[in-house]
Amino acid sequence: MSRWSFLCLSAVLSASGLLGCGNTGAPAQDYGSLLATLGEQVVLPEHQAFVARADELVDSVQALVDDPNGDSLTAAQSAWRDARKAYRKLDALHFGPGYTLHISERIDVAPAEAADIEALAADGAALTDATISHAGGHAKGFLGLEYLLFEDPAASTVEPAPALASDDLGGARRALALGMAHEIAKSAHQLDDAWEPDAGGYVTQLERAGAGSTQYASQRAAVDDMVGGVAYALELIVGVRLAGPLGRKSNGMPDPAQDPTSRSDNAVADMEATLSGIIAVYERDGFSAVVRGKSAKLDQTVLAALNDTETKLAAIPTPFSDAVVNHTDLVEAAFNASSGLKKTWNTDVSSALGATLKPSDNDGD
Repeated sequence: MSRWSFLCLSAVLSASGLLGCGNTGAPAQDYGSLLATLGEQVVLPEHQAFVARADELVDSVQALVDDPNGDSLTAAQSAWRDARKAYRKLDALHFGPGYTLHISERIDVAPAEAADIEALAADGAALTDATISHAGGHAKGFLGLEYLLFEDPAASTVEPAPALASDDLGGARRALALGMAHEIAKSAHQLDDAWEPDAGGYVTQLERAGAGSTQYASQRAAVDDMVGGVAYALELIVGVRLAGPLGRKSNGMPDPAQDPTSRSDNAVADMEATLSGIIAVYERDGFSAVVRGKSAKLDQTVLAALNDTETKLAAIPTPFSDAVVNHTDLVEAAFNASSGLKKTWNTDVSSALGATLKPSDNDGD
């Protein structure tokens, strides 16, 4: 997430009713089982999956460096998509280390600035991981790597992806791509370590909320964070990924340029991954189990809204840049479905859970 795209996220969250919309007077409830289940079955596995996919991305880009050809490029592109999917699933867990470590400032700043990336490649100095570490966010991360690995669909002539361009900078670009992949993997490991019980131990803080946790004096505080993580993820889908390209934040005219992943056409995949992270937190033994105990009707409403949003997102044709302009009704349908889900979550679900949602600080995202 970038400052240019997401600067208003906190304001939108506040305006959407995320301040004080919980039922703070609700009777106390034991959320220990819920927190333990989510910690062990969702939080840890999803962070571990990001580590695995990020490591595979490094291996794939290394193979591209060692033998640059169409097959190794295709494999690197596939690994990029897999790693990005694993990362976007973590949107629903945007609290604790997912918030305080500011990982997105390193690996997901939009838009990628081609000129800055090319300047790094042309610098002439040896490209090391330190070079990437000190580079600006717009010249690295997932979107910097996307620039190097994917062709420009808007180019007037067919040109290879920059990583395979035949000019003198091809090798430097591939070395740069490898450095970007290394930083993504390093960030994935740092984030996972912060959660792991035998390392940073934040999952233990979550599970022991109100019973010895130094981070959460009450279970309610931990639930607030988790409910807020889902609200954050929903706002990414509704208020950023869909509202921006649909022109709802500008002049009302569709603006495909608001999609930061146009080279890979990954917009819908991004939103689907974010939604899958939300579903993992809610369904089965997640929040659904608690909501169901309070209101079976509300639980069914949420499950239906999740399914409807999933269906509407899948119905958006590719490429997304064309769909926004020429199939606006389908993109609008996804916007309306996800908006309904967001409203239900921010009001009815948060109230049922006794949660108080806070504005989200997206500085640097």
